[in-house]
Amino acid sequence: MSRLIGFFAVLLLLSITAHSAPSCPTVSLEVAPCVPFVKGGADAKPSEACCKGVKNLSVHANNKADKEAVCLCLKQALSTIGTYNPSQVSALPKKCGISLVLPPIDKNTNCSK
Repeated sequence: MSRLIGFFAVLLLLSITAHSAPSCPTVSLEVAPCVPFVKGGADAKPSEACCKGVKNLSVHANNKADKEAVCLCLKQALSTIGTYNPSQVSALPKKCGISLVLPPIDKNTNCSK
């Protein structure tokens, strides 16, 4: 009986960790192809690689804690690219055909909201 309970505990732990938010280095790698888009004007188009990265991130943003973690990582990554258009960040999901809501992320963005 105790082995069965232990087995289910391991399964529960694996299911929780399997769906956790990606690490910041992973987020940075996924959105790196999006830099030209977020630095561009409103008529810019995200690349296929950019959209693939955003889609990969959206799979891991299943709950509020995951979304907050991704937002914080994006905020950190964007702080290293110089001048960019924060509204281009929020346009990414729509331009890539993804139903994910991203705020216009800049240094003042509160990711907990």
